Amino acid sequence: MMKSRRHAKILDIIGEYPIETQDELLNRLKAEGFKVTQATISRDIKDLRLVKTLGSDGKYRYVSASKNSTDIRTNFSSLFRKKI
Repeated sequence: MMKSRRHAKILDIIGEYPIETQDELLNRLKAEGFKVTQATISRDIKDLRLVKTLGSDGKYRYVSASKNSTDIRTNFSSLFRKKI
């Protein structure tokens, strides 16, 4: 139960803040009252299939892979449609 609450909070955090590092995520979770370690964060990132993607500001941030998958398919298909 704690794991699912933590996972939900992680998704909330990355949806609200531009989280660039595991350390930033760790600090946000601790501020929300979760007692976590870096190893736990690393496992959670893997479990949630979070990926880093380039934001419009040129910085990489964590996003949910499922939310990003449509964008990736769109980007690849538009890449291959372009004639060079």
